Amino acid sequence: MNKDHCTITIRDSEAFIENPSEVISISNASAFLKDKTLAIKVSPSEKFTQINLVVNHTKNIPVNFKIKLELLEGSKLILLDESHYNNDSDLEFITVMKKNSCFELYKINRYQNNNTNKFLHDCTLLENCSFKDYSFSNGSKENFSKTIVNLNDINASFLGSGISINDSTHTDNLLEIRHNSKSALSNCYFKTVAKGNSKVNFDGTIFVDNHCSKTTSNQVSKGLLIGDHSKINLVPKLEIYNDDVECSHGAASGQPDKNTLFYLTSRGISKKDAEEIYIEGFLSEFFDTIENLSMLSKAKNFISLNK
Repeated sequence: MNKDHCTITIRDSEAFIENPSEVISISNASAFLKDKTLAIKVSPSEKFTQINLVVNHTKNIPVNFKIKLELLEGSKLILLDESHYNNDSDLEFITVMKKNSCFELYKINRYQNNNTNKFLHDCTLLENCSFKDYSFSNGSKENFSKTIVNLNDINASFLGSGISINDSTHTDNLLEIRHNSKSALSNCYFKTVAKGNSKVNFDGTIFVDNHCSKTTSNQVSKGLLIGDHSKINLVPKLEIYNDDVECSHGAASGQPDKNTLFYLTSRGISKKDAEEIYIEGFLSEFFDTIENLSMLSKAKNFISLNK
């Protein structure tokens, strides 16, 4: 068993925790089943340790739990959730990162068209912390995701990259980045594809407090409309109360370029295949933000299967 990896499996009314790691402390399964809250503490280490979260319900039971995650000073953690959520779900993550800690979160999830799925993450970063957040989703009937990032100390940094591929669903993505200290950095990239009758909303807010000089923050959101009935609403917001900053945002959505599709179909490619090639090219733009090669492979495979 890999001592750098632990696995948390949640199946129906059962929970199983495999934790050979010497730096990860997890509350026991019986306590989790009782209060639906899992407490995780990560101690300092020279290399990344990894937690695999596996949600595998076989019965029609809603998924509802909270994870309280604490990264101690100098700790490094990767958390991977590539579950297929077959039922309604309501998940909450609360993360506190102590000085010089690093956290990478990868959510690569499939949902069902007839379900309601919610995810809330509140993450607080202290001095010299780094948080990288990658999310890949196919949407659901009602899909709500909100992330709040609190950059509370000098040199805290956040990199967020989200991809949503939707077909006849309603998806709301909210991101709130709060610069509460000087010399913090944030970059956010969001891309979505809306097919059929789907409606996708992205609301991204960058807040910079009045004492937060030397702030750097960038946000880019782009949407691709496939079909005549899908809708995308991208709303970037800047709330800046200090002049000594470098902040930017951009938002754009539209349909595939007709000339490109015509070129592809004129070479014998069907319209459906041409659209899928276009979607894959559109979504792959942010792949270079993923340095972990294993996770990059998972992200590419997700897009290939859901485009």
